[in-house]
Amino acid sequence: MNNEVVNNISKTGFLVFIIFATAIIVYSISSSEDFGDSYIEQLRISDADNTLSELSDEILIIIGKSVCNDTKNWVSQKTSIFSIQNILTSNGKDVQNDDRIIPIIRFQSIYELCPENINVLEEIFSSNE
Repeated sequence: MNNEVVNNISKTGFLVFIIFATAIIVYSISSSEDFGDSYIEQLRISDADNTLSELSDEILIIIGKSVCNDTKNWVSQKTSIFSIQNILTSNGKDVQNDDRIIPIIRFQSIYELCPENINVLEEIFSSNE
């Protein structure tokens, strides 16, 4: 009889553990942030001139990924500006190279989508142009 009580307690404990673990997994999945959510939010907040207002979130993610992929080609601030200007143009948004959205995209893309490229920012700002 005593063995049976211990066995039932063990089964109950195991069942409680399974339910608890499942609840944690479900909560984690349902509350997780999608890739780029913070990037899009910060970009929209920073876009005071509404330069990007007509672009969808999906296009903004494409732009950000393109910026990340292109950082390896940047040798100066100027090359980064022209690179981002070209990325914007290829995604349907023509801007001048002095548009304030370009440095915003440069920083937000790298900090939010590819922080492993932060060293590129350090290099282009520390190099003499």
